[in-house]
Amino acid sequence: MSVQSVERTFAIIEFLCAKSKPQQLAVISKACGLAPATTHRLLETICGMGYAKCEIGGFYSLTPKLFSITSNILTENTLIAIAKPHLEELSSLVNESVHLVLRDGCDVVYVYKVVKAIGSIQMASHIGMRVPMYRTAVGKAILSTMPEQEVRHIFRESNIRPVTEKTITTIDELLRRLEIARGLGYSMDNEENEIGITCIAMPLSKPKETARYAFSISSLTSRMSPERVDQLAEEIKRTQAHILSELVSI
Repeated sequence: MSVQSVERTFAIIEFLCAKSKPQQLAVISKACGLAPATTHRLLETICGMGYAKCEIGGFYSLTPKLFSITSNILTENTLIAIAKPHLEELSSLVNESVHLVLRDGCDVVYVYKVVKAIGSIQMASHIGMRVPMYRTAVGKAILSTMPEQEVRHIFRESNIRPVTEKTITTIDELLRRLEIARGLGYSMDNEENEIGITCIAMPLSKPKETARYAFSISSLTSRMSPERVDQLAEEIKRTQAHILSELVSI
């Protein structure tokens, strides 16, 4: 026997999943054949559980929280399916941990990870983990593809707090770091999110496009000398080029 409320909930989720842009309540209600009041009640429940969000103007969209409960089918995602072997090769080549993230609002969500042992320190990252963009290398890689106005908006909406003594806490410093990242072609997180861990990251986007994904190499800060960073930068740039070339060809 079917449960009507469950069917209606999944009708909304499936409709939003099929749309590339956020949708208004009236549009969702009409498309799913539901009364506006019913649609609003179900959307509020979905949002309350963290699977959707309501943006400015009453537009609804799904969040990447679904990744955390469907990690076993992440390979069905085209970009992730393409990126996985390249990230695994990169991790093996440099003998470091590699992460792939997806932007969700002001945060990034970890959607894939290749782990390498790094001594006694255990990184906190895990698939489904959510972290603010302003204090991570992958987050800054995505921010570096955005116009300044959008970066300022994201910073205002973020929960700014110094999780380490090196965490960025001002918009001016963030904008300065992003300018450096654009010049270098990669961004860095030097113990801004975790003490003892330094990361180097790049966005996965075409030129002049705002990135939704980024990937990084993470290592012990003690192993990240300037010479080592230069070496990793070359490898991460090469990996980015390989992934993007495959994306363009499909």
